[in-house]
Amino acid sequence: MAIPETQTAIHLVRPGAEFDECVKVASIPVPKPGPGEALLRITHRPLNPADVFSALGVYPGFQPKQYPAVLGLEGVGLVAALGPNPSGRIRVGQRCVCCLWKGVPEGSGTWQQYAIVNEEDLVPVPDALPDEAACSAQVNPVPVLAMFEELATPKGEYVIITAAGSALGKMALSYARTQGVKTVGTCRRREQVAELKEAGADEVVVVATDADWAEAVTRINQVTGGKGAWGAIDALSGDAPKQLAPAVRQGGTIFVYGAMNGVAINWDFVQSVFRMVTVRGMWLKLWMEAKPKADQRAVMYTAMDLMVTGVLPQTKVAVRPLEEAAAALKEQGEVGRPAKFVLRG
Repeated sequence: MAIPETQTAIHLVRPGAEFDECVKVASIPVPKPGPGEALLRITHRPLNPADVFSALGVYPGFQPKQYPAVLGLEGVGLVAALGPNPSGRIRVGQRCVCCLWKGVPEGSGTWQQYAIVNEEDLVPVPDALPDEAACSAQVNPVPVLAMFEELATPKGEYVIITAAGSALGKMALSYARTQGVKTVGTCRRREQVAELKEAGADEVVVVATDADWAEAVTRINQVTGGKGAWGAIDALSGDAPKQLAPAVRQGGTIFVYGAMNGVAINWDFVQSVFRMVTVRGMWLKLWMEAKPKADQRAVMYTAMDLMVTGVLPQTKVAVRPLEEAAAALKEQGEVGRPAKFVLRG
């Protein structure tokens, strides 16, 4: 595979909300892999909400020591070169994703054409999984597997999934059904109800305003026979954990993985002490790092296999050229946007 001297990259010149000014197309050198490393020719990378937070300078997983920095948290590509004394597990030309992306935390992300990764982090992609889906095999699918593993919900019990219309939410609805776990999905728009039922939700409650939570809790307690849900998977943060806690069983756990309502979590002494309901965070990086490398790769294999079979449904995508990253960031916040942006190039 011919490797050029320079490559196209998307630079975050400085953190800020004016993406046209802060996010620029740049030409940078192509690096060379050292021992234990590989050079990956990244062809597709998704735009996740965390990428927006990265551009704003508030995402803990993207904290460059200096700017400009290259954005991007995940992707898929072809192995362009291997460093000295490769293990033999991966070959040049193989299509791969990573279980952990070496340069992302320091600001060498996936929104560039070539990136250095650890060879041991590379995971070959099944032939049946297209690039547009494979590039998103980590940020949404892995937390679904992780949170259900941690909740260990018995068959027939309920799990509450907030913002169930999101890509991760729909994956969670579908995965729960295959595990024999029932779900209550929450959404903000009544027109989403039928869509979420089709995606796998056993019940759907509309929570358009804070005042709707009391009615939602009543409904959840009705469908669970008064026991409450086994646990919850929350994308909202803010007041949501406190508001949904009365619908969770005594001793249950609320996993918070998103911050759609803000980064502060408002909690309730009564729920914590007298009902022993727990709020836990889920960040896939730390969850993955706690596992041996072989287990990390196994999680990625499982996630991609479940994407192929449809258990973790592939998200509808809108493909944009890599050079249009700033425009895609601006459009990311559009309410009801029907497709996930994927940057190709």
